[in-house]
Order: sequence, then structure tokens, then C-alpha cells
Amino acid sequence: MQKSIFITGAAGGFGRACARLFASKGYYLGLFDVSEDGLSEMAEEYGAQRCCTQRLDVTDAEDCRQAIAYFGRHTGGRMHVLLNNAGIMGVGEFEQRELADELRIVDVNLKGPMNVAYHAYPLLRDTPGARLINLGSASALHGNPELVAYSLSKRAVNSFTESLDIGWAKDDIHVCDVNPMYARTNMMATNREFLRKLPERDIRLTAEDVAEAIYATLQDKRVHHYVGLDTKVYATAGKLLPFWLRRWVLRRVIGY
Repeated sequence: MQKSIFITGAAGGFGRACARLFASKGYYLGLFDVSEDGLSEMAEEYGAQRCCTQRLDVTDAEDCRQAIAYFGRHTGGRMHVLLNNAGIMGVGEFEQRELADELRIVDVNLKGPMNVAYHAYPLLRDTPGARLINLGSASALHGNPELVAYSLSKRAVNSFTESLDIGWAKDDIHVCDVNPMYARTNMMATNREFLRKLPERDIRLTAEDVAEAIYATLQDKRVHHYVGLDTKVYATAGKLLPFWLRRWVLRRVIGY
């Protein structure tokens, strides 16, 4: 049986890069996003024999249920990989941003993966060796005053990952997350000017780098994966350094 992958946020940077990579590996693609124009482009690129597409708002639980049922009809009720990639970012000091905008980030970045995973469980359970991959972030490693809701949501995603990896092991479902440093995507390009201290030269990762890291998790049993040298160093330091020293380092890095 042809392997399949369900990708949320498929029309964006990481999503598109993952679609290209997994398609090259012979996967059938389930492409889901709020951008209908982006999905139309991808449907034309891959064709009806290699993918199915549908608009999906991950904050709407019923929308998620219908999208997964639609995908299952194309794959014989199987889902080899679920990539919870959809996410949004907002930059600025918490008290100066609109509360509704901060809560929207939590809805998309945290409630979204929960909605999708919940309804995808039957397909994952019925697929031997299934994988659930949540898109995390280096921002999960420490609170960031410029990315309060984003950092909060990504750290919660790490906890969500750990909980499901334990709980779903009985069903042969491995759950992990991938946590990259800043990468060259449209989301970062839109927000970079608002970040206090982020020179262009410090954005080293590409969407393709992250896609390769996501694909590599299929051969790895670790729960948390860190992408980019900076992220790996800080993740290791976080296990060894006291909180006050980690906080001092972060303040230096982000310019507070």
C-alpha cells in the first residue's frame, strides 16, 4: 500500500517543502490549509493521482473531522504520517498587542494540533507504524517576551507530544515534535522587522532544511528533535545550566 501523509498548513513554507520531499519519496499527499489559492496551485502541481486537497481551519474541530474523513476515503482508511504543521506568529510586547490576536495564536498553534490529532487517531491506530509529527519551535525552550503566545503554544505542544507518545505507544503510534530555529519562510519575513535583534545573517535555516529534518524523524525514536546548531546548543544547555544563567543568555540574544 502506498504510504500517505496528511499535512496541515500545506500551502506555507514548511508545508510546501514537506509536500515536495514526501512526494519525491513516493507518498500520497493530503494537503490542507486555509489558503484555497495555495491549495489549487499544489493540486495542479501534483495531480489528482498523487494528492487530495481541501480547505481546513484547524481551529474548527468539525472542519478537522470532515477533512480527515475526506483524506481517509482517498487512502483506504490509512494515515502513515500526520504532520501538524499549521501555525501563526505574532511579535510584540504582550501588553501592547491585542489580546484577541494572542489568543488566536494559541487557538491555531495548540488547539489546532489537538483537534487534528484527536480526529486522526482512528486512522493512525489502524495504520501499522504510524507517525504523528508536531511542528514545535526553538521558542519552546524558554519564554520570550516578544513572542509570549507563540512561545507558550510551542512549549505546550512539546508537552502534548510527550503525553501522546506515551499514551499511543500501545497502538504502535510514535509521536514526536520538530523544533527549528528561525527559518527563511514567509511567516518569518513578515515578522522579522518587529523582532528586536535578528540580523538577516542569523536566519540560516531554509524550509527545505526543516523538511529534511522532519523526514529524518521517521527513522528515529526520539520524541524531541532540534533543528539548527543554535537550537541544539541551547537545548543541551537548558539541561545543564541553572535557570538564571539560561535567562541571562536569552536576554543577551534577544536584546532585553
